[in-house]
Amino acid sequence: MVLTRKQVGNDWDSWTWQQQNAVRDVNELREHFANVPAQFFDKINANSSRLKFQITPYMLEKIPATISQEDLEKNPWFLQFFPLGEVYTQGADAYNGTDNWENGPEFPTSNLHHKYTNRALVRFRNCLSYCNFCFEALGTLEKNPSPFKIFKWDDWQRSLEYLAQRPEIEEVILSGGEPLLLSDSKLEQILSDIDGIKKKDGTSKIRFKRIHTRVMTHNPYRITDELVRLVSQYRINEMALHIAHPSEVTQEVVESIGKIRDGAGRYSPMIVAHTPLLRGINDRAEILWELFGKLYENNVKPYYLLHTMPHTPFANQQRVSVRDGVRLMKQLKRHKSNIAIPEYVIVHYDGKQTVPLELAGTPEFQYTQDSGGNPLVKFRNWREKWVEYPDVRDSLS
Repeated sequence: MVLTRKQVGNDWDSWTWQQQNAVRDVNELREHFANVPAQFFDKINANSSRLKFQITPYMLEKIPATISQEDLEKNPWFLQFFPLGEVYTQGADAYNGTDNWENGPEFPTSNLHHKYTNRALVRFRNCLSYCNFCFEALGTLEKNPSPFKIFKWDDWQRSLEYLAQRPEIEEVILSGGEPLLLSDSKLEQILSDIDGIKKKDGTSKIRFKRIHTRVMTHNPYRITDELVRLVSQYRINEMALHIAHPSEVTQEVVESIGKIRDGAGRYSPMIVAHTPLLRGINDRAEILWELFGKLYENNVKPYYLLHTMPHTPFANQQRVSVRDGVRLMKQLKRHKSNIAIPEYVIVHYDGKQTVPLELAGTPEFQYTQDSGGNPLVKFRNWREKWVEYPDVRDSLS
């Protein structure tokens, strides 16, 4: 049974209650959405044997229970979290067991990802809810992930030793999955352990700490007084919020952002936003600007517009072409407040790449095709190495 705020009362504002009562069975939605034919949810259920499904009561509340099927299929909350349709198994960018971001040699331990020179990510695999376009699908969405893709506390000491032994690493990012699914005590243990890595002069080796999270969309009640204390005490330099659509910037989200700023005081972190570019959800300039403008109003810097990655379960439904992303950015860049316009990037397993806003490409960023005639982008990455990235056909030209 899907519980509502009216039925629950004060417990509704508890983040642990929200997680304990998250909907994990698609069948529960048939009764909740009374105006949607029950057989409609068979499309979602067909994928539940392979992929995780979970959505908090807070999120479900944002979709009217009286909604029609026609409107539900256009709803930005629904489209992000309900795996409607078939898992993509055909095409050059198919979901076929290919890692989008994780390059094996970059993992000195199962928990630690060292891609860029001066920073490393601590990777967590579980989430508050599950986005159907997750680029970590092999470790996060899959019900039976590889053992290598599961966070192991037994490996944590080895991770700390690696951080201590590599002089170039001065920044650690807690990333996901979802780091804020940890209890406050576990989170404090990790932050304390990181601060405990010292240089010879006794000062902390790790200068910068960041948290990447989608807590605001999934469960904004997670921003508790105790969490704010940890953010302040351990001097988190940045919190990056994952937000895709302007409807996600709710009053609860605004209050949670304010709570971080007010509670953390002089050690309040920079707050930025990462936004995936999703077909049918935010692939219109006016929607993107509404989102970026709302974030800017609340002193959140839109930092990345992330091109939706290949090799994700529903890529055929949710990817736009790279050039279509350029077309959208060209409608915003310089036409709107520049500080509120994010950097448009491709996320590649060899590293992120800024997309030049040139429809014809540049000498170091080229639009081409593979041997089968499928769209392909080739570019010289941050290591000065040429790499390839599967694209899709333009639809906005």
